Amino acid sequence: MNPFNLLSKSFQNGVHPQHLKAQTQNLPIQRVPFGTKFVMPLNQHIGVPCKPVVEKNQRVRRGELIATPGGFVSSSLHSPVTGRVSEIGEFRAYDGNFAQAIEIEADPYASQQAEVGDPIDWSSMSAEDFVKAVQDAGIVGMGGAAFPAHVKFSIPDGANIRYLLINGAECEPFLTNDHRVMLEQPEALLRGAEIVRQKLDAEEVVIGVELNKPDAIEMLNRAIECMSDLVNYAPGGYIDDIYSQIELLNNTLSIEHDTTTRGVVW
Repeated sequence: MNPFNLLSKSFQNGVHPQHLKAQTQNLPIQRVPFGTKFVMPLNQHIGVPCKPVVEKNQRVRRGELIATPGGFVSSSLHSPVTGRVSEIGEFRAYDGNFAQAIEIEADPYASQQAEVGDPIDWSSMSAEDFVKAVQDAGIVGMGGAAFPAHVKFSIPDGANIRYLLINGAECEPFLTNDHRVMLEQPEALLRGAEIVRQKLDAEEVVIGVELNKPDAIEMLNRAIECMSDLVNYAPGGYIDDIYSQIELLNNTLSIEHDTTTRGVVW
């Protein structure tokens, strides 16, 4: 049975603010202009702060590693710009408190072209090496916690993953980042999901998209049809909230519990 046939029209609990997405939902993704100074907090992800591997006055390239994970629940940090490390110390953080950070002054004469190496051969990597590569790449969630992705991909021994959940709900007011990615880069999204599915040995990928994004739903469906060699598509419903997905997929699952032990990674 397709579990999405059981969906109600909306998530019944929680806050339901107005979407207020009209200002940007129809605008293509654009690059933010380079500034003159960049402050990179070492605790910008949840967990243990990362550790600097650069020194004051050191020149760095865009994409260069500037901090390594401080523990398992931690992530790497890379320079967003070519320039000079102007300071390593305490800076005012987003919450008003002071926190350790690396400040980089952009080189006004640099092209700011990122040096991209050869792609890794993910298909030949072990699950452990794949998880390590995700941590080294500094991949974290785009939510408020900036949760390190490799932690979610670290599957306990004996756990079997039934569903890999892709959160396209983006239920916060104003935000349209995920919406635009689904519209402009659906093939990359699907290929990325398939890579993770294979490395986690998950049985299925489920993409949750809100009903207020019909164009994203249509674009994903088109991409899936064009990628039939990669994706097996089972049509289903669409829902309003990622938590509804989890409740639906396993009615014994609680947000406070470790989802991997229940066969879900999201």
